[in-house]
Formats: sequence, structure tokens, C-alpha cells
Amino acid sequence: MQFAINSIIILIGMSSCVGYKLGNNKPAHLQKVNSVTVPIFKNETLEPRLQPLVTNATIKALQQTGAYRISKPAHSDATLFATIKNISRRQLRSTRENVLKTKEIEIIIEVIISLEENLTGKILDKGSIIGRSTSYLDSNFQLTKRQAIQLAANDLAKKISARISEGF
Repeated sequence: MQFAINSIIILIGMSSCVGYKLGNNKPAHLQKVNSVTVPIFKNETLEPRLQPLVTNATIKALQQTGAYRISKPAHSDATLFATIKNISRRQLRSTRENVLKTKEIEIIIEVIISLEENLTGKILDKGSIIGRSTSYLDSNFQLTKRQAIQLAANDLAKKISARISEGF
């Protein structure tokens, strides 16, 4: 009798885990992709040194998810191509004395990505992704701006990684 009760409790407990899966949850169309090459992104903006910043942030984000191995083109299943289309700044807050003087700024980076299978050249995924960050401006405007761009690049990289490793 005790064995039957324990069995029923275990079955009820196990049924709550029916939809879960151990390991990474790659999208169905990317199940066969295990390794990805990430060449340096193209930059169509006038912002200097933006390509390595965004490319390195994306590689780091992909490594942190663990869904794909980052490898050389000869040893990878797919290649992630990306083009930085736009970087913009927007004033969120101004000073009380002068509405033209920015106190808080938003940085927006827009990228178009394309994940292509290496053997066939078939496009597995493509789309446009936007990364954002906000920052209060300090007296050292250049440093503050660069830090805000780094934060926007990190946000963008997390969104790229989530799109190709989790499907959203």
C-alpha cells in the first residue's frame, strides 16, 4: 500500500516537468548548428571603432549562452554576418537652466544580422535588432559617451544572442 502511494506521488511530481528540457533550447530551424563564426561586423555609420566593440560584445554574449561554439570559418556550421546600420543619440533629460544642454542621453544602435549555413549558403535567420542604453552625462563627455556606447553594444549583443540561441 505504501509503495502504491509513493508511486502515485512520484508520478504526480514528474508530470509537472513534462514541458521542460535539459540543455539549451535552440530554435527548431537551428538544431543542427553547433558552431558559429562571427566575422567583424560592417559599419555603415560614422562612429569610429564601433565594429570591434559590437563584434566582441556579440562573441562574448554567444559564449555566455553556451548554445554555440565560436570557431574558425573552416570548422563552423554557420556564419553570423552583421551590418551596423545606424547609431543615434537622443536627449532624454535637459538641465533646468538650458533645455539645449543634455543631462541624460540615450544611445541606440541598429544592426541587421544574417545567419548563413556554411555548406549551402542558406540563410537560417535574418532580421534587424536594436540595442539601447541610457546614461547621465558627466563633465567628461567623451568618456561618458563611450561608456554609453559600450552599454548599448552589450544590450545589442544580448539580443542577438537570444535571437539565434533561443529564438526570440
